[in-house]
Amino acid sequence: MKLIEPTQKTEKKNNFQKISDQIKQILPFGKTDEHAGDAILARFLKGLDNRFILLYNLQLENIGPPFPPIVLGPSGLYVLNISSENGFFKARENSWWKMDKTTHRFNPGRPNLIKQSQEYAKKLATILDVHGKSHPEIIPLLIFANPGVHIETTNPAIRTVLMDGVDSLISAILNSDEAITPNEINFLADSLEVLSNPDKAIPIGEGEDFFGRDLFEPEKKASPKMPSITIPTDMSLPVVEEKLLFSKKQWIILIVLLLSTIVLLFGAIVFALSGM
Repeated sequence: MKLIEPTQKTEKKNNFQKISDQIKQILPFGKTDEHAGDAILARFLKGLDNRFILLYNLQLENIGPPFPPIVLGPSGLYVLNISSENGFFKARENSWWKMDKTTHRFNPGRPNLIKQSQEYAKKLATILDVHGKSHPEIIPLLIFANPGVHIETTNPAIRTVLMDGVDSLISAILNSDEAITPNEINFLADSLEVLSNPDKAIPIGEGEDFFGRDLFEPEKKASPKMPSITIPTDMSLPVVEEKLLFSKKQWIILIVLLLSTIVLLFGAIVFALSGM
């Protein structure tokens, strides 16, 4: 399975925000659903083949947290609402109830996770429609990352999946009938990635086809011409070099001295070797 996770822009934080982030990493009450689904997503990445794409941490809106994980594949387009909630719940059509730990009575759950999942799907459909991107029906899935969740369901409006049912869900997605083609999968994935990071979009320039290849032969550029430099031939020699201009007789004397020196050195070497 292919994973697309755009690089998130770093935000400048003041000292209070930095301290708050550190507290959230240490204390349990500071933790949110942000990393609750890491193990769930790992199972999706392992269970689905390379026909599927997982889009994670997409910033489809200018403000607010990243969009929930999106799964694209031959069987359709899914939005994964992964929750870290714990406790006893009831799901009846669009209603969502949670048991109070003190009274053991069911009260309306806040937030309503079923409606929240549906809103994610509607929001994604609206974003794609506004930008003119055709898409199949978007299927919301409510998945619980905490094994300590119990749900009584009565014809729920969407599919709710406990942690021990994730593998069955993956198998159902993997073996469902084909709803979109590979080209449509790649087109939607590319479109969502660009919407999340507009700076990555590269417009098709003149003379290029859809895939960015040049339609015409590139113009051959002439090799650069080296500037012409005139080297003067009548340069006068420096004073030192002028002094090195010996006469013919002086050159003969120098050669004789050089040969004599070589003969003497050779004789000394032979004498030394013969005496050993």
